[in-house]
Amino acid sequence: MIRIAISTLGCKINQAESAAIVDQFTSVQVVDWHDDADIYIINTCTVTNRTDYKSRYLIRQALTKKLANPQVKIVVTGCFAQRSAGEIAQLGDVDFVIDNQQKLEIAAIIAGKDYHFEDIMSQRDFAFEPTKKMHNHTRAFQKIQDGCDFYCSYCAVPYARGHARSATLPQVLQQAKAFVASGYKEIVLGGVNLGLYQNQGTDLPSLLNHLSAIEGLELIRLSSIEPQLFSDKLVETLQHIPQLCPHFHIPLQSGSNTILAQMRRHYDTAFVYQLLAKLIKAFPNAAIGLDMITGFPGETETEHNKTAAFLQTLPLAYLHVFSYSKRKGTPAAMMPHQVTRDVKTQRTNQLTALSHHFQANYRKSLIDNQVVLRGVVEVYKNGNNEAVSDHYLRLKVPEKLDIGKVVQITASEACL
Repeated sequence: MIRIAISTLGCKINQAESAAIVDQFTSVQVVDWHDDADIYIINTCTVTNRTDYKSRYLIRQALTKKLANPQVKIVVTGCFAQRSAGEIAQLGDVDFVIDNQQKLEIAAIIAGKDYHFEDIMSQRDFAFEPTKKMHNHTRAFQKIQDGCDFYCSYCAVPYARGHARSATLPQVLQQAKAFVASGYKEIVLGGVNLGLYQNQGTDLPSLLNHLSAIEGLELIRLSSIEPQLFSDKLVETLQHIPQLCPHFHIPLQSGSNTILAQMRRHYDTAFVYQLLAKLIKAFPNAAIGLDMITGFPGETETEHNKTAAFLQTLPLAYLHVFSYSKRKGTPAAMMPHQVTRDVKTQRTNQLTALSHHFQANYRKSLIDNQVVLRGVVEVYKNGNNEAVSDHYLRLKVPEKLDIGKVVQITASEACL
């Protein structure tokens, strides 16, 4: 039996792909990253300098294992590999650096399939390999879209993932049914730019209607969707999906129209304000979270304060806050007036504190309104079952339930 240790950095798309990678092997035993293995796979990320560092660190750990056992195979894939294959080769005796388009064929490549590293920008087809399970996860992450053509000025992802492309409807349904047949009750739909899903006349709203008809699928959650891609048709469709988790994660990035324009975002703050009002009208208790970037080049204290003030006008449940990270090859990396690390850290801390305020208020509102929460039981901790609810709050359950079951309980009984 082949022992595989796999480490996955970054987004849910990488997690979904890692599950598919492992599932292509036969007679495989997945072991802990720090245990002895025959194959070490690092599925990297390059969204920030920090994830680049983590990618290199994991590669060096695998190389240390290979020094002790020269028979070990090391495979590096993912977005850092796509963008920095030459740098990886210089780190040491890495056996395979696999591009993002062919990462689902790692088992075949190790077995001897002819392989050449490919330019991701030349790819036009969605790479699809079905899988039956997510290792160490009780919720299934399903990738239905890849690539992005927006080219925001700060973002390296389009250069690592290529042009937008989507799975076919039969592929999406095949994978979703396979997950349900394996016992998964919740599917989290993901994509590099999920709102761009489009294949042969099937868009995201019509796809959701098809998925909602799958017997045994109890929860459907959307991952991040760009503000301008939350169409009226999508909002209308979501209201008629009984399995929908009323949890919407939206990458806003800034509350300053000046900074949004410099970021090459495709909306302004007025549009976002109206969108969130529309979502709350359709889903009164929805969990709405935003991605935010602090310290973008040229962001003054005034612009930062505009962002903080704007956020406080919105019906939010939380923020995910990131300090701007200079990415090689992106327009923002060459912009003047780069913000110092200390200032970025200070602004990140301020918005993080604001997020804690939103979280506390949102939790209180769910309890006060006796909102019923649903979630897949994930872990057993301190004598209580726990789950991530459809409203994105971790909940505890007063009775013991099997892992993977769906629990339904009021917020006052369940919120941690």
